[in-house]
Amino acid sequence: MPTITKRGDTYRIRAYCGYDAKGKQVTRSTTWKPAPGMTPKQIEKELQRQAVLFQEQCSGQGWGGAVKFETFCKGWFEEYAEPNLRPRSVARLHQMEERTYAALGHIRLDKLTPRHIQSFINDLGKPGISQRESHARSKVDLVALLGEREILQKDLATRAGLSRSTVSSACRGESVSMPSAKKLAQALGMDYAALFETAAAKVTLSPKTIRNYHGFVSSVLGYAVRMGMIQHNPAQNVTLPPTERTEKECYTLEEAQTFLESLDNAPTKYRAFFVLAIYGGFRRGELLGLEWPDLDFENCMVRIRRTSQYLKERGTFTDTTKTVQSQRTLKLPAVVFDVLRKHRAAQAQERLMLGDQWHDTQRLFVNAFGEPMHPNTPYHWLQGFCQDTGQRFLGVHQFRHLNASLLISSGADVRTVSASLGHSQVTTTLNIYAHTFAEAQAKAGEAVAAALDFGGQRKARGSA
Repeated sequence: MPTITKRGDTYRIRAYCGYDAKGKQVTRSTTWKPAPGMTPKQIEKELQRQAVLFQEQCSGQGWGGAVKFETFCKGWFEEYAEPNLRPRSVARLHQMEERTYAALGHIRLDKLTPRHIQSFINDLGKPGISQRESHARSKVDLVALLGEREILQKDLATRAGLSRSTVSSACRGESVSMPSAKKLAQALGMDYAALFETAAAKVTLSPKTIRNYHGFVSSVLGYAVRMGMIQHNPAQNVTLPPTERTEKECYTLEEAQTFLESLDNAPTKYRAFFVLAIYGGFRRGELLGLEWPDLDFENCMVRIRRTSQYLKERGTFTDTTKTVQSQRTLKLPAVVFDVLRKHRAAQAQERLMLGDQWHDTQRLFVNAFGEPMHPNTPYHWLQGFCQDTGQRFLGVHQFRHLNASLLISSGADVRTVSASLGHSQVTTTLNIYAHTFAEAQAKAGEAVAAALDFGGQRKARGSA
């Protein structure tokens, strides 16, 4: 409520209008003078009315929001995002800054309307909006080329100023960005066109990506509302493109059984990794974050307490789990721990062979020197393994979907499945696996019909 101060024959009305970008409270004031002949009671009544009107005027003008969106957004990263969000989440949000600032960064918070944001969302869906660089794929066997020149991949990465992961991808014949391919060609002293072929980049953004941009803008404006900078969040009134729900492709039970059997000839660490993925339904980062003390061999229990992640700026690092509910303990079959015992023995042998060169991190899944395994390594190994064995390749995360499908098909209720997968809410499980639950329910209905024999078919057969 505004404060009123009498100053001679006038009154000063001071209103509080939120906070500026630095968190300082903003105040505005105005002067009101009674008309000649007004009685004290009339003055008091009109003074209160003027105070309310001035407060509404200040609120409507959004005095605290007289700061540009880009300026406030950068403060939001420092004040809210970086202290509260996971590093990979912050990195993904930073990737949206350039395009968002180009469209909205110059507009003041108090002047930003739903139409501004709607126009931005609409533009994101237009062809040609994607600024993604074209990609390049090697036309020659880079591994053989490096072998002839006696150059290690890690040394090439240093020369080119690229990550070892990028160089490894290029050597496997996978697509890398055109700037990265040019750096590789330059580091090798060869012509780009002789080494790489260029593939055009996508020119449109997916509905999911567009929704992510909207979520970014809405989060920033929601914080501005909570800080008293603006009165409401204009992003709430925006129409978003519909998302197409596609049924998740998943391995069949027969394919899973074949895959498990084919792992008998695989290296023990990859056999252990994918056996855990199938039987536990763990996320990739959760598996890579496992340490030997997290395993209870006596009771066949696995404890999830951390994840292992990768960022170009930080390399491989340890992070918290995705949600609090993701920290969980699961009991797995004894056959899983038989595989883990073999993996532990094999890793101990590797440690003895390397001696002082081994980095003891206590992790289950490590590289050749005992350091935490790069998150992309299981994916690339699986891709090559499926190609060599003639099996369908669906990626690492599909084993998590396989585990969920098997749980649901076995009759597990949604809360049990949600807890096993480490979802923060049961609704998340229902949304992801709605089709699988529907199939399980249909099978249950068929079982009930068979048990009741509705229509007297069993009785009719008996009388016949």
